[in-house]
Amino acid sequence: MRVFRFLIINVLMLWLCSCISGCALSVKKEVSGKDSVSLVSWNVQTFFDGEKDGCEYDEFKKAGIWNRDKYSVRLERLCDSIAALNADIFVLIEIENESVLQDISNCFAGGSWKNKDFWKYSCFAKPEDSGIGIGILSKLELCDFTTHYLDVRTQRSEEPSLRYLIQVIVDVGERDFVLFANHWKSMSGGETDTEIWRDWQESVLACRMAELNNGGSLPSVVICGDFNRDVGKFALTDGGILLRGAGFGEENTVKVYSPWLTENGAYSTDIGSYYYKEKWERIDNIFVCGNISLTYFEPAARTPWATDGKIPFAYKIYSGEGYSDHLPLMCRFTLQ
Repeated sequence: MRVFRFLIINVLMLWLCSCISGCALSVKKEVSGKDSVSLVSWNVQTFFDGEKDGCEYDEFKKAGIWNRDKYSVRLERLCDSIAALNADIFVLIEIENESVLQDISNCFAGGSWKNKDFWKYSCFAKPEDSGIGIGILSKLELCDFTTHYLDVRTQRSEEPSLRYLIQVIVDVGERDFVLFANHWKSMSGGETDTEIWRDWQESVLACRMAELNNGGSLPSVVICGDFNRDVGKFALTDGGILLRGAGFGEENTVKVYSPWLTENGAYSTDIGSYYYKEKWERIDNIFVCGNISLTYFEPAARTPWATDGKIPFAYKIYSGEGYSDHLPLMCRFTLQ
């Protein structure tokens, strides 16, 4: 398995990039002869490996509760789920380190590294002060992997630990696209009080897309991850969502499309990806922009990682049962 080391780009957010205009895309049935790609974005819920190195959450540090055997059981379940979904690309949120990716790889290797259906490309990144990061597994070649980090010194409150924005190019035969993987600040501490940090993370994403806007034409872009913000709370516009850039004003935005929403702004599915206080939330998102046609989307509420009522089967460390408190999002798209 090829593991790409990462370059940290520190962004001092006292200024941001210039604005970009909305981009055109289409949503249509799959067209034959086009490059088709399937992708799953899944917050797999605090997926620590079997070794205790001090970065684990408190419930994992307690003696006798978390060990190598429990990790192995959980790893096997995850690998079974990956095999069942069988997407070209998996974006896995909340895994501890690249050793988890290597263990997944070993589960699928089957003694052969030449299998074309094997997820043989990967990358991983997390800040030094974080216990969990983002990993990507891919059957398609990953190139030009970078990470982007905020260094905010203009707020009255001190910046909390924020996770990297991952940017990587995915090579799809004669075409390629840019993939952004996100894990934005949680709502721990209160949704209102923490929203400013999600706004900053939205800005750095919009800034990176502005820099891709070479000659006024964006490349094909897929943006996914756990945004800890319901899709309905983004800035909505006709037929899409506005990601806000510098100053968070309407003049500094980029238009993207979310398959959670229909053309009239209604939810496209009855269920979300996260179930909290008996209410569905759509905080896990997939956005697309550029010359891309989405052909399929679903919050994959399938057993065994979801109950018969389509609720995520959350992992419980004490019982060792469950998978994740989030559903995986699955999509398929074609590059035009």
